[in-house]
This record gives sequence, structure tokens and C-alpha cells, in this order.
Amino acid sequence: MGKRLYYLDYLRVILTIVVIVHHTAIAYGAGGDWIYKVVDDDELTISMIVLTLFTAVNQAYFMGFFFFISGYFTPGSYDRKGASSFLKERFMRLGIPLLFYVFILGPVITYYAHFRETKSLSTYYMKEVFTFHTIHFGPLWFVETLIYFTILYVIIRKLMKQNTVLKINPPTSLRLFVTAILLGITAFLVRLVYPVGESFLGLQFGYFPSYILLFIVGIIAKRHNWLELINKKVVKRWQLISIITIPVLPIALIANGALDGGLEFEGGINVQALVYALWEPFVAIGLILGFLSYFKEHINNPSSFKNILSQAAYTVYIIHPAIIVGLSLLFHGTFYPMIEWIIVSCLAIILCFFISSLIIKIPGMKKIL
Repeated sequence: MGKRLYYLDYLRVILTIVVIVHHTAIAYGAGGDWIYKVVDDDELTISMIVLTLFTAVNQAYFMGFFFFISGYFTPGSYDRKGASSFLKERFMRLGIPLLFYVFILGPVITYYAHFRETKSLSTYYMKEVFTFHTIHFGPLWFVETLIYFTILYVIIRKLMKQNTVLKINPPTSLRLFVTAILLGITAFLVRLVYPVGESFLGLQFGYFPSYILLFIVGIIAKRHNWLELINKKVVKRWQLISIITIPVLPIALIANGALDGGLEFEGGINVQALVYALWEPFVAIGLILGFLSYFKEHINNPSSFKNILSQAAYTVYIIHPAIIVGLSLLFHGTFYPMIEWIIVSCLAIILCFFISSLIIKIPGMKKIL
């Protein structure tokens, strides 16, 4: 058994915190879809622009990063448990939380956010939930996707021969550049059919080219020991590329009529959609490599406190919508939106991890969470 990579556990904690702040930002004016919005994103304001750029940068890398980490741990888990036990464990840890959110937590959150004054909870369940008129996947689309990826992985492993694995070296800067271009073009083409914001069963296929690729890259990285062979020169080069790339998107959008209400980056044959699709991988690669390199070098030691946070992170991901919406309703209009966003984000982080640390202490919960 190899040495535990503590820094990957801690990275999941950081990414989970980013998810909380990200969704809270959408609630307070950033572009995007969320359960309950305190501030609509229809009116163009400075805070809306700042928060939208923040969420755009997050969207470029953070969910793909989750898929990379999930992919990285997949081969080892399969090898240790075998196909049957691996599937059973995955269905338990992924399927039960997904069903809990779809049929209990998601509907209750939506009901109290929007319908508590106009209809009873039982009426909402009868008209929306039990009829499947509204399926409340929420952020658990990620868990739903992992179920599909898990099934495909097991099928592929069953079909593969054990001796067919070839040695794959870590990517060079040139290979990463070509990959970014191809990934951006692929996303652009997919978004001609499935624009950003359009979903099916909770899944936004416009973002899936990067999710699929990063899950596969995580598997390859595990098999070929890439995380132990990270080239610092490549990391620094791509960190610089990401920093330079970040302001390109707002400049390109403004130059193509965004301030006049001409936003069309979601998809279609237009400059904004092409720039956005190409922009994402160039931002993502540098940020992901930078996080991996920094955490591996500086935050890779066992710690009781960080271990508690790590154990609670998955539960935090599941329950965070309830905490964010509850706090947003509680503080609605109390402060200036940007200030309120900061307050709600900080309180949500604290409450999510505190409540989750208690939930996982319930007997039997660790088998699921």
C-alpha cells in the first residue's frame, strides 16, 4: 500500500469551500443558476461583474478538479476491492446521498425558498416530486455523474486485458497547450447543441468535455505516478498562462458587446462562445497544476484538525445548499450585497463543517459518507 497523499484530501476540503462560496456568490448576483437568489443577475452592476468573473474562474477548474481527484482514487479502490465490492461501495456512498437529496433535502430546500407561503409541503410533493415534474438534483449532479463514470469504468476494466497498459509520461507544456486547444474546440462544438445553462437530468453537457477528460487524466495519473513526477517548470509556466488568461474573457466579452446586453457566451457560432470555450482550459490547467504542486510540497502532513475537515467534506457538499439558502433567507437585505455575500459565505462554511462533523458521528454514517 502506497503512502497516503494527505494533500489530495486537503485539496478536496478547499474545493468544497470554494463550492460554498461559489454558490453563495450566485445567490448574491453572479451569473448562473441557484436555488434561491437574493440579488437577480439581470441588472449589470460592479458587484455582479466581479462576482460573475469570480464564479467563471471557479467554473473553469473546480468541478473538473473534483473529477480529476475522483479519477485518481478510482483504480486503487477497484484493485483492492474487485468489481463487485467496488460497485457495491460506490452505489452506497453515491446512490444513497443522491436519493436523499433528490427526494428529501432538495425538495424541502426549494419548497421553503419559494413556496412555503403559497402551498403546503405535502401539496408540493404531490405536484412536483412524486410526479417527477421537478427532479431536484441540485449540486448532487456531480454525484449522479460519478455513478455513471463508475459503471463505465467497471465495464471498461472488465473488457480490458491486464497487460495492455502502456507507459504514459507526464504531459509536457506543448502537449498541455494542444490539449487545451482541442478541449476548447470540443466544448465549443458541444455547446452548439447543449449551451451552457441547459441541462438534462441535472447535467450540463456543455461542461462535460473537461469533466470526462479530467476524470480519465486522474486515472492515468494514478497508474503512471504523475503526481510524483510533477515538473515545476511546467507548473510555473502554466500558472503564468492562467494568470494572463483570466482577464482575457471579460475584455473579449466587453469588446463584443457584453456591456450593451449582448451576452451570448453560452453557445452558438459567435466570438463570445468561442473565446469562453477556449478560455476555460487555459485557466483550468494552470490553476489545477498550481494547486497540486503547492499542496504536495507544503500541505502534505497529517493533522487532526485537517483530518476532521477532510472526513466532513463530502457531507458538507451534500448539505451546503440548505445552509446557504437558510442563511440567505435569514440575512436577506440586511447588508449591501457584497458584504452580505462575505458574511453568509463565512457563516455557511463554519456551519456546514460543524454540522457535517456531527452527522458523520452518527452510527453507520461513515459507511455512506
